[in-house]
Amino acid sequence: MNTTNIDDQKRKIRKEIKLMKQDYSLKQRKEMSAPILEKLEELPEFKEAKTVMLYWSMSDEVFSHDFVCKWASKKKVILPCVKGQTLDLKVFKGVEHLVEGENYGIPEPDGPVFMDEDEIDLILIPGVAFDKENNRMGRGKAYYDRLLQSLSAFKVGICFDFQVLDHVPIDEHDIKMNCIVY
Repeated sequence: MNTTNIDDQKRKIRKEIKLMKQDYSLKQRKEMSAPILEKLEELPEFKEAKTVMLYWSMSDEVFSHDFVCKWASKKKVILPCVKGQTLDLKVFKGVEHLVEGENYGIPEPDGPVFMDEDEIDLILIPGVAFDKENNRMGRGKAYYDRLLQSLSAFKVGICFDFQVLDHVPIDEHDIKMNCIVY
């Protein structure tokens, strides 16, 4: 399949998922998030991980703010920060150390960039859509795909159940997850 067809398919799926998310209020999405995060906590890979890369959720993603705060006292929690076309990683040291991010207004930790990427045991990655083969489709900027190329950590995709499709179109730069929680 050529790149144009894949790009068109991805655009269509992104639009459809965006409309589906609008069927739920922010309150409903937060309520739907709790059991998903409980499933994550039950994964042996999460239980054993000492350093985890989580994410500070945007309003349409599985709500992670409370989860990040909960686990920051038990594990080293790393958060991604958008810098130009890449993601920098920084250690989360509490809500009081969050500053508004340069892009998208997503709060991000202040402080130095976390450089020891080999220390990360597990990465939690949101996405627009996933499939049963553990393929992930993001928002289209490839931030996570570029970052994940250099990381060997266990990769967990996270989403609401309606974001898991029979098939998502992928191309050569898309990185497969080890598992999906939803």
